[in-house]
Amino acid sequence: MTSAVLDKAKIATTAGNITAYSFSAQTGEFTGSSEEFLAIGVGLPAGSTDITPGAVAEGCVAVFTGSEWEQKEDHRGKTVYSTADLSALTVDYIGPLKDGFVAIEPATPYDKWNGSAWVTDAESQHVAAVQDAQALRQQHIDTAMSSISVIQLKLQAGRTLNDEEKNRLDQVLDYIDAINAIDLSSAPNITWPTQPA
Repeated sequence: MTSAVLDKAKIATTAGNITAYSFSAQTGEFTGSSEEFLAIGVGLPAGSTDITPGAVAEGCVAVFTGSEWEQKEDHRGKTVYSTADLSALTVDYIGPLKDGFVAIEPATPYDKWNGSAWVTDAESQHVAAVQDAQALRQQHIDTAMSSISVIQLKLQAGRTLNDEEKNRLDQVLDYIDAINAIDLSSAPNITWPTQPA
């Protein structure tokens, strides 16, 4: 079978077969090829060209610009991270990563991008650990206080406590004192006392 011959406007001047290289109307991305028969006066199917995209490098995609194919980075489907707030985003576009995004995942919520790598901001990490320890200390105290609420009610009502209740009250108050005595600046390396049974 003869090959089609096209003029400058890509209209067949000689009937025949031709390979049409299709591309997406939205992105220009190469979508495949097909053998087409063109009669005289007929052009290529819409969204195609007779120019071959050639071999495409790994991690790239061929994109038709209207006159030629260009290789563009293809990160679609990959997760990238904002260097401003560490938020994750799935790439849904062709081309290089947008400014302010990198493909390297931060190791901690306290990482900062230094231009080439994530670096953990130890001060921010420590401040957060101290805040967590403060909240945990309050949780331990609240749990302990809740465990002696009946004893407190008896004392408020002027009732006398039996020896078991007095011992329980002393144990819980000692426990609360021990919790309050902890230096939270050593967070997260804190060993909490065991709550009385």
